[in-house]
Amino acid sequence: RQRSVQKLQVPVVGTQYVWSCLDQGHLLPLTEHSLTPQLPYPGSEFLPPSGKMVQDKLVFCVTSEDAVEAYLQLMKEMETEGYRKTHTLSPEVERLPSYSLQQLLLEEKLNCSTLSQEVGVFVELVWTEALGSLNNILTVPVSRISLNDVSREEGLLLQAQKTEKEDEVKALLEEVNTLLPLRMIDPPSKHKLVSQKLDLCQLIRDIVNVSEATLGSPSPSSLGKYRALTCSIEVVPPQNPEFHVVSQLLKDGPFQIQQILRVSRGVELQLFREDLGNIKPLLHSTSPSSFVGILSRGLLLPRVGVEQHGIERTDIGNLGGGIYFSDSVKTSVKYSKPSVTDGSRLLLVCEVALGRCKDLLKKDTTLTCAPDGYHSVHGVQRSPNRLSEFEDDEFVVYNTEQIRLKYVVQYSLEGDELKEFHEGLESTKNPLEEMNAGLLDSSGQKLPLQAVNVRCKLMDLLCQVIIFQTYTNQSAVPIEAKYVFPLEETAAVCGFEAFINGKHVIGKVKEKEQARKEYKQAIEKGHGAYLMDQDAPDVFTISVGNLPPGATVLIKVTFITELVVRSGSIVFSLSGSVAPWQQRAALYQTTQVRHCFLIVFQILEFCLSMSIEMPYEIINLSSSHGIKTKRTDCKAVISTLPGQTLGSEGLQVSFSLSNIHMPRMWVENHPDKDSQACMLVFYPDFKSSGVSGSGGPSNVSDVVILLDSSRSMQGDTMLNARRIALQVLKSLDRSLKINIISFSTGQSSLKLSDTPENLLCTDLWRPLRSLSLLPPCRGVRNILLLSDGHVQNQPLTLQLVRENSSHTRLFTCGLSLTANRHMLRALAQAGGGTYEFFDTKMKHTWTEKVRAQVQRMESLGCRSVAVKWQQFNPTAPPPVQAPSQLHALFSDCHTLLYGFVPHCTQATLYADLSGQEIKTMVSTTELQKTKGTFLHKLTARAIIRDYEDGILANSEAEHEGKKAEIKTYIIELSKEFSILSQFTSFVAIEERLDTGFTDIPKIISEEDVDILPYMGWTEEKLKAVHISSAEEDEVWLTKKGSIKSVVM
Repeated sequence: RQRSVQKLQVPVVGTQYVWSCLDQGHLLPLTEHSLTPQLPYPGSEFLPPSGKMVQDKLVFCVTSEDAVEAYLQLMKEMETEGYRKTHTLSPEVERLPSYSLQQLLLEEKLNCSTLSQEVGVFVELVWTEALGSLNNILTVPVSRISLNDVSREEGLLLQAQKTEKEDEVKALLEEVNTLLPLRMIDPPSKHKLVSQKLDLCQLIRDIVNVSEATLGSPSPSSLGKYRALTCSIEVVPPQNPEFHVVSQLLKDGPFQIQQILRVSRGVELQLFREDLGNIKPLLHSTSPSSFVGILSRGLLLPRVGVEQHGIERTDIGNLGGGIYFSDSVKTSVKYSKPSVTDGSRLLLVCEVALGRCKDLLKKDTTLTCAPDGYHSVHGVQRSPNRLSEFEDDEFVVYNTEQIRLKYVVQYSLEGDELKEFHEGLESTKNPLEEMNAGLLDSSGQKLPLQAVNVRCKLMDLLCQVIIFQTYTNQSAVPIEAKYVFPLEETAAVCGFEAFINGKHVIGKVKEKEQARKEYKQAIEKGHGAYLMDQDAPDVFTISVGNLPPGATVLIKVTFITELVVRSGSIVFSLSGSVAPWQQRAALYQTTQVRHCFLIVFQILEFCLSMSIEMPYEIINLSSSHGIKTKRTDCKAVISTLPGQTLGSEGLQVSFSLSNIHMPRMWVENHPDKDSQACMLVFYPDFKSSGVSGSGGPSNVSDVVILLDSSRSMQGDTMLNARRIALQVLKSLDRSLKINIISFSTGQSSLKLSDTPENLLCTDLWRPLRSLSLLPPCRGVRNILLLSDGHVQNQPLTLQLVRENSSHTRLFTCGLSLTANRHMLRALAQAGGGTYEFFDTKMKHTWTEKVRAQVQRMESLGCRSVAVKWQQFNPTAPPPVQAPSQLHALFSDCHTLLYGFVPHCTQATLYADLSGQEIKTMVSTTELQKTKGTFLHKLTARAIIRDYEDGILANSEAEHEGKKAEIKTYIIELSKEFSILSQFTSFVAIEERLDTGFTDIPKIISEEDVDILPYMGWTEEKLKAVHISSAEEDEVWLTKKGSIKSVVM
């Protein structure tokens, strides 16, 4: 057929010609629809000589393991026959293999040890152009801006774009300016301001992303910057036929070509939609300062529509929010800008898969995707014979997978002033110059607590604790006493009161700035003041100002928390002390300049009373302290015996339930308003229920530990990651096959002498892709990722995780204070796993978190979990649940779901267990319907926690925008239910009137938790066994059993 076409000179047109003829109703001329010659591919000189092509060997393999063995055997045979391996191929030959092999060859190029002078100068040019643009705008170095700040900035800007109220817009933009201080003057238009700053955020994100491998070095080399771009760049020699073909595309341009560079991105090799057809070489022009971002992550769709912005868009925006191209260099030149560095201009030549392209004669700025049945649009240029609103031909696509970068053309126009470019060294500041230093007395005179009384209320897996602390100022001068209050990570304070010299002061939750302002004003007036902030998840600090000499103070703190379930037992723990670093940190913040004492939780007198209400029979009740009890089947009351003390080991109470795995629902109605809080408890046991699925040591094929070794993970973060990996190895079942993969951008080997340039950005998609090519033969594979979450090519990474979730589960462990927690949570959610964050300030929780992750990896699990609340009132407001997006459920691991759901007593759980849909309906009984604010407070706490640590939207920018949108709701929720959040504090002001008397025993006795007053006490002698964590081993495991260390 091809020979006949060539012989008879039959014109060849694209499939779009047929559709255009049908749309117009007649046969169209062929000139405008003839296929454009493709970019150069290898000619006949690269084809085999005339003769028969013989297939050497064809090996069929049953499993991927057999294929690997066959491949290695063939390699050995070829080496014995005299063949030699080669590490470099000519550009023409590289186009012959499949795209998969092309991608592997591309990765080898990125791991080169040297650069040509032309490529090195070009890399320095685009890098300097981008950094110089930012240095002229920002008042702080870009290295001091984190990706978390950029995401938050984008969220605030998106919220400002939606908001119409001027005062709200002003407040949001003020917060934007605080996060991102600029030298530029804001334009008068809100929409123009939002657009400019969103574009600026994208530029900052690009620089920070590609700088991950170099920010640790004061003067990164050109090679380091090249590798950070993750884009192959090669100069096309002028004598090469490829140079001539590209020049022909630009023949109508009134400019001088300086050089043409061939570029290739591995992600585009994999994602490019070549199947759409109608692939054309088209041109795209933009500012040179944007090329660092374009080369590292490709072209992006515009963030917002031009009709809202009022800014000069280089793509004009005639056809909405797409990516614009032209087939005319004269058109592209209109939107180019000379670089500040050397005066040259840059032009992109891309392969664009237009597919079915719809011709348009009128502008349509509302388009966000191609019309139905089409893949792209074409704004047709006006001509004497055609009425059109377009001055030039414009081709627009709305999907980045339809674009593949091919060339960058460096050129200059007549009249451009060219300058010689010399790369310079950036000045490096001594980090000690920016460090805040001061001398603080951290020893201080200790003011001992006289007594602590605790009142607890347990309901299912929920708990409310009231703690009374009594202490006296024994000095002769007023002092400010700071109290470091230890709490579990999941606890939240919901009440604060103070009794001093007959006065009762109740703390109220207010926004932090307002609370601190009222506190300082009271101090200045000589009044008593109490301020409480949440400095860490397990530490609360109480500052008591102007404590009179000899005064006895009773502090009452109320907090709520969730109980821990271990090995089928419910465990209540009360911490007895705090770590030394937490005690010191509380002294560093000064609110009143006088004496500062440290109060620690080590006392002589201690008393605890507790009530327990459960849905099923309570069994195996025990305690670490001597106790007396009152008990029925489902209720119990506990009180410590006289003489008990609370030491540094704390207190622990544990018990079990007869039907602990049964799903259940609790409902609480508010006593003062029409409000209902609900809680669902899921603690599945898939084995006993007869459900078969993936998971469990017998069904887990292997475990892969992915260790992020990129630049941002170096130092203490990498050491901590290795320690966690070692603890995981110790905890895993010995029968499992375990592999360890260390990755960054990708290396063929790991040497102790690796330079910092060899540790690049986080290309997580590379090992994930390799693992996806070798799926397990049976069972499931568990991947444990140890990373800070700053990964490149996030869409591709998430796509790989989702596509392989049927046989591969992904669990994530976050490290570093600057970790991208949103991405790590999203990865775990897409991979049917869970996420844990390992805070260096709470290393005492690491062993428990490792144990929890290992337990989940060895358990049956289900993914795609969703809950439907059954509301019996059709006009009821929609549910507000927390967490808003559920993670996977695992056997013997409990999950609590909270919600403000009016008129609801029933809910249904949907999940996927190895392709099998499971459905569970949960309803509440009369015994599980209560009245009060206990569950309301826990629901509010869960919503606030989900706001601070959860996922509110799939996109990180949309997530931050959602946070900005509901910030006011979170503050109001915090104030209504007295739940501390990152925006609020407890503040209570006491005016000095008369010296009175505080009846401490009476105040404590008013908090009565005895729900069985008609029963007598029974002394218990059993004590709970404390679960002690193994000491951390400082030795890094290199080889043991079936463990293999692999580096990618």
